[in-house]
Amino acid sequence: MSNNFLISVMVCCYNSEKYISETIDSIINQTYDNWEIIAINDGSTDNTEKIIFGYIDQGVPITYHYQKNKGFASARNKAIELAKGDWIAIIDHDDICLPKRLDIQAKQIRENPNAKLFLANTIHFKDEGFEIGRQFDSFNPCKSDLTAIKAMNMLLKKQFIDSESVIFEKRAALDIGGLNTSYQVSADHDFFLRIGAKYDFFASEETVSKFRVHAEQATQQRAKVHYRESMEISYIYFRHKDVTFFTKIAIINLMLKMNIIKVLKLILIKFGVLSGQGPLKYKVLNKISNLFRGENNK
Repeated sequence: MSNNFLISVMVCCYNSEKYISETIDSIINQTYDNWEIIAINDGSTDNTEKIIFGYIDQGVPITYHYQKNKGFASARNKAIELAKGDWIAIIDHDDICLPKRLDIQAKQIRENPNAKLFLANTIHFKDEGFEIGRQFDSFNPCKSDLTAIKAMNMLLKKQFIDSESVIFEKRAALDIGGLNTSYQVSADHDFFLRIGAKYDFFASEETVSKFRVHAEQATQQRAKVHYRESMEISYIYFRHKDVTFFTKIAIINLMLKMNIIKVLKLILIKFGVLSGQGPLKYKVLNKISNLFRGENNK
């Protein structure tokens, strides 16, 4: 493999005018210089397209595709189809790549030829500038066995992947059929599980990206969809031939917690505890998210 292979960076957009420039700038500012952007506009009605065309006019290597709103799973699949690189990095329209991200992950790809999906630590932050925490604060997967099948089992026990840290091999993604477009919220998690059933993961201690937390992530509607899809995925994998007995016990435990957390979130939303802004709200959300992932709270 060339030391300077092409990396395709997928950016899926929907009404992204507020943040998309910051996201694209974070790719332009990479220390690694052989990249392209695959920008999929999933039916935006704001100035997203105009902003992206501005970068294209400046000569930024962007492949742009507009489609009617079909959801982020469909947009990701289109980006996979259009990518010219053998490796595809995920960064969403409101998140940020740290400057050395692609350099770090390109080196890891060269050094770990058996792995087909790479993940790393991330910073969770709010617009006001305060850092909420890091993805690996509750569970660090770097010392776990993440070879094929074991990676899937571990991911069923602990939802430890932040999508904005992921880079995966295009061929592996096509081999498993891409993302399942029937999922509105959980498509990434399902996609990672299916890759982990066939291919090795590599997890890094390095912090490569920043994930922006939004108030709308705590809405009642999103909570309902997340609950329904998570229960469906848990049920499917409970019957999977390669899921171990201990993973099945963990799935049962997780499903019980999900039912408790569903009620807890809806109560907090109803009484306004999760409305508004500020560090307290996001500390509460982190605690709830950690419970959902089946992890110990800090």
